[in-house]
Amino acid sequence: MSKSISLTALALCTAFSASSTAVADDAIVIVTATRFPDSAPDVGSNVSVISQADIEHSPARTIPDLLKTIAGVDIRPLYGSMGIDSIVDIRGSGDTAGSNTLILVDGQRLNPVDSGSIKWDTIPLSAIKQIEIIRGSNSVLYGDRANAGVINIITDKSDKLRASLKAEAGSFGYSSMDASAGGGKDGWYGNLFAHDASSDGYRVNSDAKQSSAGGRIARRYDDGEAFLDFSDYRERYGLPSALTLAQYNNNPRQSTTPNYRTENDGYRVRPGASFKLGSELSAEIDGSYSDSQLKARNVDWLYRQQWRETTLAFSPRLKWNHSLASSMSSVTIAGIDFYDGKAVGDQLDFTTGSLQDRQIGQQRSQGMYFQNASLWKNGVDTTAGLRRQHFSQQVSDGSANLQAQNGADLTAWDLAAGYRFTPAWRAYVKAARNFRLPNTDELFAYDPNTYKAIFNGALKPQTGQLFEGGLSWSTSQFMQQFTLFQQDNHNEIGYIAANGLNANLDPTRRRGAEWEARWTPERNWTLRGSMTTIQAIFTEGAYSGKTIPLVPGYKESISAQWDGAGAGIHSLTVVSVGDRYFGNDFTNTLNKLDRYTTLDYQVQWNMKPCSVILRAANLTDRRYAAIGYSSTYYPADPRSFSVSLKVDLF
Repeated sequence: MSKSISLTALALCTAFSASSTAVADDAIVIVTATRFPDSAPDVGSNVSVISQADIEHSPARTIPDLLKTIAGVDIRPLYGSMGIDSIVDIRGSGDTAGSNTLILVDGQRLNPVDSGSIKWDTIPLSAIKQIEIIRGSNSVLYGDRANAGVINIITDKSDKLRASLKAEAGSFGYSSMDASAGGGKDGWYGNLFAHDASSDGYRVNSDAKQSSAGGRIARRYDDGEAFLDFSDYRERYGLPSALTLAQYNNNPRQSTTPNYRTENDGYRVRPGASFKLGSELSAEIDGSYSDSQLKARNVDWLYRQQWRETTLAFSPRLKWNHSLASSMSSVTIAGIDFYDGKAVGDQLDFTTGSLQDRQIGQQRSQGMYFQNASLWKNGVDTTAGLRRQHFSQQVSDGSANLQAQNGADLTAWDLAAGYRFTPAWRAYVKAARNFRLPNTDELFAYDPNTYKAIFNGALKPQTGQLFEGGLSWSTSQFMQQFTLFQQDNHNEIGYIAANGLNANLDPTRRRGAEWEARWTPERNWTLRGSMTTIQAIFTEGAYSGKTIPLVPGYKESISAQWDGAGAGIHSLTVVSVGDRYFGNDFTNTLNKLDRYTTLDYQVQWNMKPCSVILRAANLTDRRYAAIGYSSTYYPADPRSFSVSLKVDLF
């Protein structure tokens, strides 16, 4: 553990313990904990919220950058500073983090049906109202992939008249333009955003160009609203691939695949409505359709492939405010989730582009769930939930003459109880059962003799049990929360490099502690801190006692913000991440990826209607790799600077 950061955190804890102001701030509205907007509900979960003000004053340029200061969340960037292919890992999932952490936009999932990455650039920071992070199992409310946690990106739905333009330029040829506008009248409102960015990249063939646009049009009524959200994106970027240790030490800017290029285009629409069915009953209904196409071409390997993925989702739900015997209040949530995802991968002739092989994977699921949250007259609050989900999966491969399918019914539940000792102090305990399904890529395997595709039909769904407890203290000046957790997984799905296939691993365990705090000692100062420690191990089998690869044993962060009025708003963020084993190193015999500490800084001068922002990332110029496999490294960006000008038109 970094000594300097640990001592700083200890000093902050000591200072926090002396603070004693009165009432918690109830202004935050949280959606993810119940799937309905609720003013800071008492729920059995570890919840963090990144507000719009936090986003504006953070040195972060992307959503993954924002998340790296959150306790229990590890960020592993592959290429560059634009968030392309960045992996978000909650509570130590390791190499399969993308399939164990659910990413939502306004409650609808962004995770693809296959092993593809999240397209973070489809949601510019200027379009975000807040980001909600719930660590730990949420399979009851959200089903598949929510076993490690949920991140819900809430877009700005204000009808306030506003418009802004922002231009930024920085190191390695980075440049971007952002525009946003919104407003409303007579019940109608809408907003639009557009983002365009490009970079030459730090490494050879790490240049990237991305653009996105989207928004919402909506109509509010006395008893609800109807809306349509939409977004469109386009990416063009290179993949420089990993380096050996000798290459990494000699010249981390080089590429082992200088001609590996990709193109990605897609769009997403989300219609929905909310309405009241009386004084105690309300309903929401929404759905989404997304279409994404990816083309890859690598002259170095004479490789050419394209994918198309489509997803259709539909989620009606009800909220019933009622009472039970001996309860002061009770709220029951019930809903149905329909999901249909399809991924089509085409292997093409490198020269002619003609089709050589086609693989198709499809997943359909239908889930029913309910959750009740009650506050009892003795001051105890309880949460109980249950989900029953049916899924079916089909795969096919043209050249292997493969047609196969499977399906199953799965159950998730959670039970939690909490007690608020005072308006500021609250404790809770939680137990839950969760699951995750194999994604469509994991259903394919390859015959070691013929190299033809075969159905990985023996792959079972992953199941797990979570136990956690937490203590929080929140006042007008100070907030802190501390959580202990243990997640035991059975049939965990992982990739075994030695066998070249995805398989059910022996039982695993994640056990750890998370601490977060925020302190405003004076009006113009805000201090934040977080610490995470995780033990992630195999508990049985050939690797019993071994550490799960790509999981750092600790992570710490310290942030400070000072509003100096005419002297600018200054923000400083330090993040320290522990060492971890390379991906695929289940035997723990290779050297580790080194621990690292980064320092980011931003200063913003507001001269209405203009703002000037200077940003520095990795200010100490730390050389590090957050991710690597089998002793190969993906170098992170060194020190970089940028300057931006923002104009608020109205």
